[in-house]
Amino acid sequence: MGAAADWHEFLDDFRAFGGRAENVMQRKGNFGMGIFPIDPSKPVDLFVPSELLVPIDNIELKDGNVVIKNDENFPEGYSNWFSKYQENYSWGAEGKERTLAFEEGLKSLPENVQNLLKNYGLYNAEIRFPEKDLDNEILQRFILTRCINYQGNTVIMPIIDLVNHAPLANPYDVKNGGVAISGTHEGEVLVRYNLMDPIRRLLNYGFSAQEPTGFSIRCRIQHQEKTVIVQGGKSEKPMQPCKVTFENDRFIVQQPLLGSQQRPKMPRTLFIQACKNSKEIDADELFDQIHQFNRIALIRIIRELQDIESEAASLLKNACLDQLIAQSQYFGMRRDILENQENE
Repeated sequence: MGAAADWHEFLDDFRAFGGRAENVMQRKGNFGMGIFPIDPSKPVDLFVPSELLVPIDNIELKDGNVVIKNDENFPEGYSNWFSKYQENYSWGAEGKERTLAFEEGLKSLPENVQNLLKNYGLYNAEIRFPEKDLDNEILQRFILTRCINYQGNTVIMPIIDLVNHAPLANPYDVKNGGVAISGTHEGEVLVRYNLMDPIRRLLNYGFSAQEPTGFSIRCRIQHQEKTVIVQGGKSEKPMQPCKVTFENDRFIVQQPLLGSQQRPKMPRTLFIQACKNSKEIDADELFDQIHQFNRIALIRIIRELQDIESEAASLLKNACLDQLIAQSQYFGMRRDILENQENE
């Protein structure tokens, strides 16, 4: 039996458990292995019902393959199907190999680069990849690239987790009954995994993407005799003012949005809104200071990577350049929003 026949037989079994996988095939594309329509003129229909979603705490390695630990809540035979799926199309196909190569590449970066990444709250090899339990460490990194939050649980969604990411694609259709992707696709079927910026996309998922939003890295700034600590990272609610607090005479800023391609007037507007009750802070000036710190930090990383010839160094350098672009997607402010705030 050929690879195409194996794939279609595998999908037939998936449908027998209640899933849907219509007009799709797996093959290599620009992003590695991905999902493509068999007939681009017809819609793709992928659906994983909730009863086939596998919580990540119910997954383990057994004889080198990813399996379900406790299968009592799944349809009969599904656990065996899931194990074969992981072995032939996901973890065993290229998931483990690519995850390991990426983690080893990051860990092989020079100490000066690693120290910068650690100081900026981006990457710490000692915590992330200590190599004390190599197989399980790789498994955990792999799982984080394949999971989704579904009704408060972090789960793996087989078949759909083979679909690659594109920043401007539609997100997953998360329904009460499961997770779906549908519609017509001229080329590869793509989905937006979540909202993230370029450098965190690389470090969290192992690939670069020109994301349309930029968030801050971790930084410490002196602002008008005040110490400001910016906690970097993506915000779950980027179009709401970030949280700011005074703690031990320090001003704490949590995950500020610095750039938005679609709404470039919002980053500064949201920051000013966040600081409205902080009389000791000049929000406009502090916003510029955070931007300045980020620009200099990213350029420092790029400079340190200039003469390093490795795939990890090249990926990180490109991600830093994409991050600079993403963070630069801001200008002006929404004066109507700020005026309404003043009148409240």
